[in-house]
Amino acid sequence: MRPRSIALAGTALLLTVTLSPSSAAGADAGRPTRLPGLLAAASVVRDIDGIAHINATNEHDLFFLQGWVHAGDRLFQMDVTRRQASGTLAELLGRDALPGDIQTRTIGLRRAAERSLPVQSAEGRAALDAYTAGVNAWLASHAPPAQYAALQITRVAPWTPVDSLVIGKAIAFSLSFDLDIDRTVVAQTYRAVGAAAGFDGTALFGEDLFRSQPFSDASTVPDATASTPGAAAHVAAALTAAGSTASVAIPPAAVKLARDYQAAAQRAPLLARTLDRSFALGSNEWVIAGRFTTTGRPILANDPHLSLDTPSTFYPIALHAGRFDVQGEGFAGAPYVILGQNKWVAWGATTNPMDVTDTYIEQVRPDPTSPSGMSTVYLGQLEHVVAVPETFKVNARAPGQTDLIVNVPPGGGVPAATLVVPRRNNGPIVSLDLSAGTALSVQYTGFSPTRELDTFRLFDEAKNLGDFRQALQYFDVGSQNWAYTDVDGHIAYFTSAEMPLREDLEAGMVRGLPPYFLRNGTGGNEWLAAINHYPGQALPYEILPPQEMPQLVDPPAGFFVNANNDPAGTTLDNNPLNQLRPTGGLFYLNVGYDGFRGGRITEIVREAIGERTTLGVRDVKDQQADVTLLDAEFFTPYVVAALQRATVSTTPALAALATDPAVLEAVGRLSAWDHTTPTGIPEGYDASDVNGRLGQPSAKEVADSVAATIYSVWRGQYVKNVVDAHIAPFGLPQPGSAEAMKALKTLLIRFDDRRGVGASGIDFYAVPGVNDAADRRDLLLLRSVSDALALLAGPSFVAAFHGSTDQDDYRWGKLHRVTLDAVLGEPWSTPPAGGAFPAPLPGLAGIPTDGGFSTVDASSHGARADSADEFTFGSGPVRRFVAQAGPGGMRAESSLPGGVSETLGSPYYVNLLSRWLTNETYPVRLRHDDLVQATATVVQYLPG
Repeated sequence: MRPRSIALAGTALLLTVTLSPSSAAGADAGRPTRLPGLLAAASVVRDIDGIAHINATNEHDLFFLQGWVHAGDRLFQMDVTRRQASGTLAELLGRDALPGDIQTRTIGLRRAAERSLPVQSAEGRAALDAYTAGVNAWLASHAPPAQYAALQITRVAPWTPVDSLVIGKAIAFSLSFDLDIDRTVVAQTYRAVGAAAGFDGTALFGEDLFRSQPFSDASTVPDATASTPGAAAHVAAALTAAGSTASVAIPPAAVKLARDYQAAAQRAPLLARTLDRSFALGSNEWVIAGRFTTTGRPILANDPHLSLDTPSTFYPIALHAGRFDVQGEGFAGAPYVILGQNKWVAWGATTNPMDVTDTYIEQVRPDPTSPSGMSTVYLGQLEHVVAVPETFKVNARAPGQTDLIVNVPPGGGVPAATLVVPRRNNGPIVSLDLSAGTALSVQYTGFSPTRELDTFRLFDEAKNLGDFRQALQYFDVGSQNWAYTDVDGHIAYFTSAEMPLREDLEAGMVRGLPPYFLRNGTGGNEWLAAINHYPGQALPYEILPPQEMPQLVDPPAGFFVNANNDPAGTTLDNNPLNQLRPTGGLFYLNVGYDGFRGGRITEIVREAIGERTTLGVRDVKDQQADVTLLDAEFFTPYVVAALQRATVSTTPALAALATDPAVLEAVGRLSAWDHTTPTGIPEGYDASDVNGRLGQPSAKEVADSVAATIYSVWRGQYVKNVVDAHIAPFGLPQPGSAEAMKALKTLLIRFDDRRGVGASGIDFYAVPGVNDAADRRDLLLLRSVSDALALLAGPSFVAAFHGSTDQDDYRWGKLHRVTLDAVLGEPWSTPPAGGAFPAPLPGLAGIPTDGGFSTVDASSHGARADSADEFTFGSGPVRRFVAQAGPGGMRAESSLPGGVSETLGSPYYVNLLSRWLTNETYPVRLRHDDLVQATATVVQYLPG
């Protein structure tokens, strides 16, 4: 079930909304508009899809108009985003946003953005200044949009260059930050409980339930080069065995601080979303070399997965002036195109979850010489803690009053200051117990002054692979996998961002706990101070050299895939710390990766090129639309085999399941199923529908839809019967969805050797009264089918299936639905989008779509989902992009879950949504000839 990005719990907004007939950025196309701040004549062309094409004679005007257009279409979104990142959202939305402000202000993204402004290049600073001027020109000449009236706000604070930088910091933060607190709390709990109860809690955590090894072995560089991951770089197991587990105890005071902060972080939407380990915020990318395509030119596919909101996360735009002739997606609030194409190159990105954050257990002492009155202890010496004063405000809305922004006095959880530890890259203390002399501090690469904007500027201007590579040196934080192709036929893959080197790992060992748990702040676990400085380096620490980062240029396999899966294969053996760098230090990137989408994409790409048929853009778009459940491919044969064995079993409970007509029918459906997840209903949006126009489902789609429902509910029951039921007696925290599925797969793979007993000694298939291990396994497999059918016919699913026991009624589209939330809810959310997109299913929220748990067409939900509203989703592709070079340059198609405008009533509010829902695209009209036949409006601007 989807989390709200920004919660307004307990807030009732009575809205009177005037629908606008056109985009707020529009103007009278019949005569030029005088615009103060513009240097020369310029124009904004809207194509028939609402995409703005900005044409200017100089770069100042280009970015001035980008700010102007962004503000006209997305001002409220821009304001919310800068405020959420800066910790001032309560000044807009009210007191309910205050807990998030407190935590975000503590983390300090705004402080990091302020540090970053002075280091921007001259070109980047000029673009920021021009963009800012454009936003403020719009603010000076227009009333705020309707969302502000709903919040009783009449004045919008001017835009600043730091606002644009903090939006970038927030995006990078959401894709790269990780506190290690939740993992530590769980691991320490397992360790302590296991010691008391007589099982190996450390093995239960690291070997049984929280495995680093992904669900599939798809790995970007090894798969593209036919190499064996780490074959030449393994370390003796004894060197890292202790460090790669949770075998080291930490002080109880630190565990308590970790638990307290974990709870506080969940009340802060930005932090909660960032710390979610479900990989809902991820992406897919793959590139297929020209030798496998119909035209002989490579094809690049990319679909980033972020929060699905109204308006959409991305803003598509075309920029034409000077060195810029580029189109693609960016963020409203910042200049440039972030992902896209120009005439020569195309590129995409997925999140690369490198470990660029460490959380430290600090010893804190009173220190009258310190400005804050306290210091931390490092190598026996006191080091001052710095206090940064804070003032919090809220929008205290009252009847008949506007702009009622009031101060919140310190106290009751509202701090007077943020405490900063300079040693931690100016990171904050996030949790403090002065009486125990213990604190938790955070060190994160994103706290440094960084220059990611220069990367995007240089991407936009790039003409070849060398230009693109040079741009990467400025991508300091945000940890991305980049996919690249060009008109010369090259394909390339790069990982980017700066990976800090830890002193103990560089010495070839782990001192205390490894870096994916809380670390000792008193010495021995530090980031090494920089001695080597690489071009463009931002961090004042030693970093993994660029040549050691995973990368590919024209790989021998003729393709590469990354979907947040392991780029180098370092976790495939369940130990992320047993490979060496050329220096002798441990080669460490991260503790774990997604293994579902990358596994399925690799499977379908290999199948396609293995058939020796050539692929076109349509074929790759179909691959993007794949809704096959990778986990079902593995588990369904076990369910079918369990029923076959049950028919001859002498175990009464198992034999009874084999004679249950409902179980027989359900397993029969699963045995005939192809593991796809169509909606199966005429109101549902499927990839088989064309251009957003719905059709009647075929008999096969209906059958597959019912099987998808049965399997998806079975999955949750199987997790509960095998994993949850056997750790619940000990009061242990449950593993997350991906962890649970990995654990179940490992148990079945190892069953012949271990008979269901984990490395911890816990028998996960234990069933009282059943002696044979295989019978116990089969009993739980089939009992989970029976439990699922009982749930489907019961009150938990009555809203969708009305208590029916007829399995034909169990259509997947009744459960799998998406709502594109707006910050203020209805009428802005989609549905209803102010009436432009009504809810298709009476009594059920959202829009029914195909897809499901960790499908390629990302639309995931929790593995334990067990009611009608728990299969909904709210994160997925915020862009589906496919590019291929053709005559005259790069050609591409893209899509958007909504429209470019946040103004209700605009023709561009949800105009692109139906096509997005059926996996269709719009053409990227970079060339003038393409735009001439698809122009909706032209607005001419002159200097004011």
